[in-house]
Amino acid sequence: MPIYEYACNKCSEVFSVFQSVNASEKDTRCPKCGSNDVKKKISSFSCCSIGASSASFSSSGGFGGG
Repeated sequence: MPIYEYACNKCSEVFSVFQSVNASEKDTRCPKCGSNDVKKKISSFSCCSIGASSASFSSSGGFGGG
């Protein structure tokens, strides 16, 4: 399951949630105020692949990143 980042529209809290890819914004509550008026944020990600000779890392900074 991936980690998603949300921002609460009520109290402005930004938080991360480990949840199913099928979960939606309406299924998510702010941990600070309990509101379900939240918006999923677009965030970067990184990955690591370990080959025979070395490990390589890459990250994405959003749309079209690399």
